[in-house]
Amino acid sequence: MFFLKSDELRDHIDTIIHQETQQHATHFDLTVDKIYTFTKAGALDFGGSEYKKAETSLVEPKKDQGDDYGWWNLPAGHYQAKMNEQIKEVEDTVALLGLHEHAQSAGIIGNATYVSLDETANEITFNFTTPEPGCNIKENARFAVLYLLAS
Repeated sequence: MFFLKSDELRDHIDTIIHQETQQHATHFDLTVDKIYTFTKAGALDFGGSEYKKAETSLVEPKKDQGDDYGWWNLPAGHYQAKMNEQIKEVEDTVALLGLHEHAQSAGIIGNATYVSLDETANEITFNFTTPEPGCNIKENARFAVLYLLAS
């Protein structure tokens, strides 16, 4: 297996905010579009017949007058970020998703994860936790990194 590089990697990503900033040799920075908070517990069981997705509620960013983009002022807690970018046209590829180094330095905690590349679901989401003092995140901030591994 090998990491897809630069332009080949770019060919599999839609809805890019600023390619020159986001594109790197072997990964692509992903930007946050929406943030949700968890409002009702999900459920897991062995067979899946009682599986229930956790319910979420959209957190609206606050915009200052004259500012094009707002801020999410998140208190300590658990959240889900939906990225602007989407994965497209991939075969025989594994996607790895992790936190952007700036998100890590801002105190956000999240695990690296595999992204399902099933053709029906090309949206990218990332569950994360904010630290005790919270975290402020601006709309379209670079939040995560995406690597595509091909065989």
